[in-house]
Amino acid sequence: MRPRFLPCILLALLTPALTSASPPSPANDTTPLCISLVGANGATPAPAGQFTVVCRDLANNPMPGAVVVIDLSACPDLEICADQMDPAATVDCAHKTVSKLTAADGSVHFTLLGGSNGAGNASTLLSGGRIYKNGTLIQAPTVSAFDLDGSAGVGAGDLSAWLTDFGSGLPYGRSDYDCSGNVGASDLGLWLTAFASTTMAQSCVSSCP
Repeated sequence: MRPRFLPCILLALLTPALTSASPPSPANDTTPLCISLVGANGATPAPAGQFTVVCRDLANNPMPGAVVVIDLSACPDLEICADQMDPAATVDCAHKTVSKLTAADGSVHFTLLGGSNGAGNASTLLSGGRIYKNGTLIQAPTVSAFDLDGSAGVGAGDLSAWLTDFGSGLPYGRSDYDCSGNVGASDLGLWLTAFASTTMAQSCVSSCP
């Protein structure tokens, strides 16, 4: 006589296979290789910081309602603003993350407000950020910041910090605005453009500790 508990054993063995039929598919997602922390002008975040993440499943279909998390916990020289000026964003200062939900087409738009901690304090190199989709790592972008001294918006103090990073010869992510993998003249040009735009006149009112 066949044991009566055999069907239960078979079900238990099959369950993992059934639940993993739609595994995470980061290869189908659209993610930025680099992102920039920006300042604001009044209540308007600088448009230079906007980036988009598009989430798709294994069949390449859009994933609405997916939780996308931008995690800067591995970037000690970067800070995010406690107020991201975005009612759709959830800020977790304790874990240094900003999260949002994807729309019906699987896309979600971010403009991260934040800055850095001044000349001589750079420490994070390339690919220091993390982007997660429903808890799965889908990208490790380099993260730059135009407000390099974290005060008074984008100005002379930030230029001094950038020149210090450049002089070090190290590829500090916070000063690599062009996503080239090093700090050079093109990055300085992008910083000067940001400065001249006056869209980053204001730093964080309150930064996450």
